[in-house]
Amino acid sequence: MPYQVLARKWRPQLFEEVVGQDHVVRTLRNAISMRRIGHAYLFTGQRGTGKTSTARILAKALNCKDGPTPNPCNRCDNCQEIIRGNSLDVLEIDGASNRGINEVRDLRERVKFTPAKAKFKVYIIDEVHMLTREAFNALLKTLEEPPSHVIFILATTNPHKLPLTIISRCQKFDFRGISTAEILTRLQQIVEKEGISVTEGALTLIAEGAENSMRDAQGTLDQAISYARGRIEERDVTDIMGIPEKKSLFTLTKNIARKDPLANIGLINELLERGKDPEWLIKGWQKWFRDLMVVKMGGGDLISLSPGERKEAEDQAAYFSSRELLHIMELLGQARGKISFSSQPQIQLEVLVVQLSSDFELEDLASKEPDLARVYQKILDLEEKLAVPSLPVKKDMDPPSPRREEKQPEMTPPNAGKLRERKKEASEEGKGLPRIQKREKLEPRSEEAPVIGQADEFSQKWELVVREVEDKRKSLGSIMQKAKILTVENNSATLGLEKVFHQESLKKKENTRLIQGVLNKFFTSNFTLHYVLLKEGKEEKSEEILSRTKLADLVARTIDLFQGEIVEDTTRR
Repeated sequence: MPYQVLARKWRPQLFEEVVGQDHVVRTLRNAISMRRIGHAYLFTGQRGTGKTSTARILAKALNCKDGPTPNPCNRCDNCQEIIRGNSLDVLEIDGASNRGINEVRDLRERVKFTPAKAKFKVYIIDEVHMLTREAFNALLKTLEEPPSHVIFILATTNPHKLPLTIISRCQKFDFRGISTAEILTRLQQIVEKEGISVTEGALTLIAEGAENSMRDAQGTLDQAISYARGRIEERDVTDIMGIPEKKSLFTLTKNIARKDPLANIGLINELLERGKDPEWLIKGWQKWFRDLMVVKMGGGDLISLSPGERKEAEDQAAYFSSRELLHIMELLGQARGKISFSSQPQIQLEVLVVQLSSDFELEDLASKEPDLARVYQKILDLEEKLAVPSLPVKKDMDPPSPRREEKQPEMTPPNAGKLRERKKEASEEGKGLPRIQKREKLEPRSEEAPVIGQADEFSQKWELVVREVEDKRKSLGSIMQKAKILTVENNSATLGLEKVFHQESLKKKENTRLIQGVLNKFFTSNFTLHYVLLKEGKEEKSEEILSRTKLADLVARTIDLFQGEIVEDTTRR
């Protein structure tokens, strides 16, 4: 007899053998016992969770010689034919290869005929979401009112692709992902009956790597048996699946705590050279940080770890704050999506470990300037909830003239004068945002365009300058895009450049003439630019300047948005 893979050999043949789907099994068994049998069922869920197996068991339960019965005998001719897949009355149709309207029309003609031997004619349509829209439309009427001897069982991994008109005509059952513990229990039963020698760690790795799919777990076990040719060890499973060992994840995590990205880059290169899968590396790392977070919150009993792993988790959880753990998990989630579609996953992993080893922005700010950090957090929350829009620039308009244009009176918001003054004061406060000083009575202002921070105004116009220069000379515009705005004064701005070549290019006579000509359209005629090379330490200073400038303008926009008012901070006295 030819060899039969474990997934087929150990396919469930009775309702009680279906793993992890008690809610489905109970409903179907009760419906059969009460003779409340529907005419159409829809089984949805991820791969390998028992949808097709349950459909076959249901077909046997309906057509067994003793049936309809919730406990098919598996011995009568009808049951045996369904098990072998050659029953004339139970037809399995692949929706991917029979997806057209002609196939559905043929099916509609065949349902009129009575069963050859059994009580019911059962049509199991797998991957039904692959049918065309026309095929679905042709199936609608038959699916809603089939002959009394016909039952449809539709199965799909993508129910969102089905028309609502199809879903509404079926009894829908959602097959859940099978838990790791349930998969592990089933695998232990299989290896015991098959006489397979395997370590508990190896079997656990197979169950975890299956990602809630029983069929995937059985397929990996089959592969491991052939690979090991004897006792299956944990290392055999990691080699097959490309899963990194736990000790590698422990080391990567320690290096993050030590702020040592170079050590992690070296370790990642070593793991990839040994054939480890980048996606499995991220998945395993995510699960480990999830365990650290649970331990950090005092929920160590909620995770399944060996004594050694539990001790390691407790030690490593102390390296990080809860906020840092959430930040790290967020970065890992973003990297997982990028790696899945990247042609160079190694580079994505190296960028990730550098990000994970960098200082956590908000906590670092809070330790240096707690007042500024509190306001910064509030602004971030407001920006996320309200999505403060930036000033629009119409594509079909010419670049704005240096002269200020008049606004229509009805476009000016109430209290415009006070709000402009408040925004200006907020921009000038900069670093000391929380400690706003009380000022004298506001002087009335003319009805003109709102005044924004000087640096922010330059930044907006600078984008237009760069765009126009790039249209005239693309290479020059590309260099200007890389420049960083360091300081802005009345009639000049200082830009930081990372390369000497860029500084020399911008200072060339023909380039200077072109840039100055464009500048004159947006600024006064005597506005000048100064270029400096960014050195170590100076770039950090420029980032602080930009951060404070942007923060000041965000506060000003918030005041404007909420019709707010600047008051004196009396708590500091």
